[in-house]
Parts: sequence; C-alpha cells; structure tokens
Amino acid sequence: MLIVAWEVTAACNLSCKYCRASASSSPDEAELSTEEALAFIDQVAPQKPMIILSGGEPLLRPDLFDLAKHARDRGIRVSLATNGTLLSFEMVERIKRSGIKRVSISLDGPSPEVHDAARGSGSFDLAMRGIDNLHGKVDFQINMTITNENLNQIRATMDLAERLGAVAFHLFFLVPTGRGREEELVTPEEQDEILRWVAEECRRRKIEVKVTCAPQYGRVIREVLTETERKGVMGSSCLAGTNFVFVSRTGDVCPCGYLPVIAGNVREMSFSEIWENSPIFLDLRKKELRGRCGICEYKKVCGGCRARAYAKTGDYLESDPLCSYREARIL
Repeated sequence: MLIVAWEVTAACNLSCKYCRASASSSPDEAELSTEEALAFIDQVAPQKPMIILSGGEPLLRPDLFDLAKHARDRGIRVSLATNGTLLSFEMVERIKRSGIKRVSISLDGPSPEVHDAARGSGSFDLAMRGIDNLHGKVDFQINMTITNENLNQIRATMDLAERLGAVAFHLFFLVPTGRGREEELVTPEEQDEILRWVAEECRRRKIEVKVTCAPQYGRVIREVLTETERKGVMGSSCLAGTNFVFVSRTGDVCPCGYLPVIAGNVREMSFSEIWENSPIFLDLRKKELRGRCGICEYKKVCGGCRARAYAKTGDYLESDPLCSYREARIL
C-alpha cells in the first residue's frame, strides 16, 4: 500500500527542538487551499493509499475534518499524526466522526522531564490527557524520536505505550533536517545496539513495533531472529519513493519528509504523473546506490536511509553514514 504523509499545515502550538517541518505558530500563507486540498485527495484516490495527516500540528488546520471525511468517502484510510496536546474530549469526538482510523502521538520519553525537554513545558501532561481521551474511542500509537539525549529511555517509553493501551510503538531515528542537528544523532554503534535490543523485544512484546529511518533493522532481524521469529516483525528497506511519499503544505512532492528533494508540485502537474515519472522516484526505485551501500550484501533488505545520506553528502544515492556494518561484500 502506498503511504502518503501529508503536511497539511505549518502551524503548531509547540516548538520542538528537532522539528522536521520547522513549524511556526502561524500557517504558511502558501498552504494548499481547501479546494486544492480536496482536489489533491481526488488525485491520489485511484492509488488507494493510506494518508497520514501531519504538520506542524494538523489539528490547527480549520478544514482538517472536511479533508478527512472527503478522503474517507473516497475509500482512503486516514490516520492523524499529532503532538497530542489538543486532544480534548470534543476533539476526539470529531476525530472519531470524521472516520480517522488511527492517531499517532509523539512521546519522546516516559516522563515530563524527558519529553518536555524537547517539546516544551507541560507538553507531556497534555499529551497524556489526550491519550486518555482517545482510549476506547480511536486506536492510537506512540511515536518516539530517538536522539543521543533519550536513547536510554526507549525501554521505559515502550513499557508506557503498552500500559496505555497503544496498538503500536514506532521508533523514529533522527534525520538532521529542519531543526534537527547532526550532533543530536546517535552513533552507528548505538543505533545497532538499539536495533538488536528492539529485535529481541519482538520475541516477547505483543505491541506492534516498527522502526523508521533505520533500514538497517532489515539486516539486524536476520542476524538476531530465526526465520520463524521474523514472521510479523516489521523490518524493510527504505520506503522513500517506493511505497512512501511526502506532500508538503504547499504541494511539493518529495520521497519522504526528511528527504527535501522536490519531484514536482501538485499545483503544476497531477500526482500520478509525478509519482510515476519523476527522475527522483525512478532513481530510488532502481536502487543503483553508491559507496558502501552500493556493494553491501544487505542492499535489498536495507539499502540505507536515503534521507540521512542526502543530509550528510547532498546525494540521496550515497551511503548511509549511520551504518555500523563493516563487512560489505561485492554482490
């Protein structure tokens, strides 16, 4: 299934230190209008995608629920990515009525001390209140962005997600785009250690666990888990431009939100034309990678993070600098 992450607005009530969108307190004046947004939904509907409504903080877009309902009526599965602070009882009821199937909430630690350090004072308690309002009404998952400041909080945050009744726990490894900085990254060795721990946890955890922006997990699960144990474990190569696409608030189409290379704009050409014919997407699908990623034996199951390669080198086909695998062999 094609996943479309749609940044519907730049507006946000928080100012998170590593925000990909470099969100602000106000919307971008150039954001897609309601009419343009509805037309975009009509364009992508034949692809039968899942749309993730994101931002900024998508709940600040006034016509958000009109867009969600229109997508639902076109047979599109709709999810919502939010910081959780605006999830009042009334807001949750609107989410439920609009047909949104899942809400993802960002928690970067199991306590205010950890979470608020990145997202602002009081944001943890407000998100927890929002989760409580969602419980029993709309499925929710917890998203955690991993940096060198909270990597020792992963177990406790996963435990919290299970206690709260989340249907999934998704780990996002930071890519230095937007307000994210390279010095906040974990090291390649730390990433590998985390991925091995996550793979081991999948043996006993009932919650769905997914790793994002660390396709090395596709290699790690083959090293840690048996073929039988791997069944149901979510690990794949980088999906950017293959099964995943990002659409900005102004209609720019990119392989993912962390890879800011523009393949086209839906104001200027149809989404299907961009998706099917853009040289950028064709490059990513050919997977003619350079450097260590190009000769690695795990190229097909990993292939490295294309966004992190671009952030480091300016070339989205270059090697992923956050890989610790040292035994690449020529295919």
